[in-house]
Amino acid sequence: MDRGLALCIDIGTTNLKAGVVDKEGNVLSLYRCEIPLFKGDDGKAEHDPEVLFSTFVKAAKEASKGYEDAISLVIPSTYMFGLVPVDEDLKPLTGIMTLLDTRSKETYEELLNDIDVNEMYKRTGFAPTFHAPLFKIYWLKRKRRDIFEKSKYFLSSKDYIISKLLNKPYTEPSISSATGIMNINTLKWDSYSLSALGIDEDRLPEIVPSDVILAELPDKSKELLGLNGDVKLLPGVYDGGAVGIGIGAFDDGVGAINIGTTGMFRVAYPDAVLDKEDLMRLQTYYLSSGKWFVGAAINNAGIILRWLRDNIFNMSYDELTKEALNADTSNLFFLPYITGERDKEIGNIASGVYFGLKNSHTKGHLIKAGLEGVAYSLRMLFEAVKDNNINIKEIRAGGGGTNSELWMEIFSSVLGLPIKVSNVEEPELLGSALLGFCALGVYKDVLEATYKMVKIKKVFMPQEEKVQQYEKGFQFFKLMTRDLKNLFEVHNKL
Repeated sequence: MDRGLALCIDIGTTNLKAGVVDKEGNVLSLYRCEIPLFKGDDGKAEHDPEVLFSTFVKAAKEASKGYEDAISLVIPSTYMFGLVPVDEDLKPLTGIMTLLDTRSKETYEELLNDIDVNEMYKRTGFAPTFHAPLFKIYWLKRKRRDIFEKSKYFLSSKDYIISKLLNKPYTEPSISSATGIMNINTLKWDSYSLSALGIDEDRLPEIVPSDVILAELPDKSKELLGLNGDVKLLPGVYDGGAVGIGIGAFDDGVGAINIGTTGMFRVAYPDAVLDKEDLMRLQTYYLSSGKWFVGAAINNAGIILRWLRDNIFNMSYDELTKEALNADTSNLFFLPYITGERDKEIGNIASGVYFGLKNSHTKGHLIKAGLEGVAYSLRMLFEAVKDNNINIKEIRAGGGGTNSELWMEIFSSVLGLPIKVSNVEEPELLGSALLGFCALGVYKDVLEATYKMVKIKKVFMPQEEKVQQYEKGFQFFKLMTRDLKNLFEVHNKL
């Protein structure tokens, strides 16, 4: 069997996916499994590091069965905002605090009062949110001082996996640009943020390029993963970046939406565009190959459907969609902020709200309003990108939300643009592989690889009558969101 396949592994908050991908963009094998998430009443939402690594190893072995001699590259991706402190032997001192962990709320305002938020935004491109590792490290410093002092490094979930494979921690710019600690002008750790935490840069992993082969896997790691021969590791990018690349959004004027547990709207752009300092709606991350991923993300996307499924209606996703299909929700709105939100104008204290609820409303109305609330929330990110003079001609979509045609139709009409969905089931795996084949020299650049590897399955067009309805709905949704911020603040003081 010819060598030259990529083994791509994506670490999500609730699921881990691994697949073997060839240079034509075919996913030859796919393995999925759940990752246990350990929660607490105090806001804890952690992965057990050893369980995560053993799950990573199992997924790699399962996905690579039959291809053990043909894999040339291993490429990981993961969620943003993960943090685990490790000691000098790279052993974890706590669980991995995921993006769903809210304990850093306790000390969020305290650190905000100690820093110049505008200065930090100009340096790091990151609008402050308590989810960021910057605030998680500060929380450890204030609330878990013994662990903070013992920590040699502060790592993301992917950094931790790489440290287990190479026995040395590394990170890459797409993950580190979401920490609130990396300088977007230098792609190095930022002195202002480090000073705010009271740490030196040697307590953070070395930042290496995401799209350049980092190292050959040691024999011990190859044996652990069940791989043979010359196998190298590419650092890859964060999961949303991998999705963006995997759905073909690296081209000019193409927006990317990803609807997973969380959601995003971003555009690959040659410059690190920042929003006006008084708004800070854009969180600018480095993507790959000289481009930035300009836009922002929302905490509440697929998690809304999961909440409706598990906590409210006890129905499958297909049943939820069927119930919502013909519901008229023109006078019913849902603010989808059940886990708070990253937008500083909405606030970390925000919560979910149904508005306009009447006794005539059914399950279908509540479900469809939930879908529309997420679409409106994403539209706010879309507007922020457009306000900063970035032209968008079409949108590519990825993530589990694309399995709902109803939801894609809603998104298309809310955003007023065609939405193209690729035929790959797990675009984050394809995106990682695409970077890998560029690194191997199979393709000269990401655009050439995109044209060869990314294939479109379906296009959703905006429906004119729905566009007009949703335009009115969006304006009211935006008004509610901004005005209710004051009510959230009053409510949380009761």
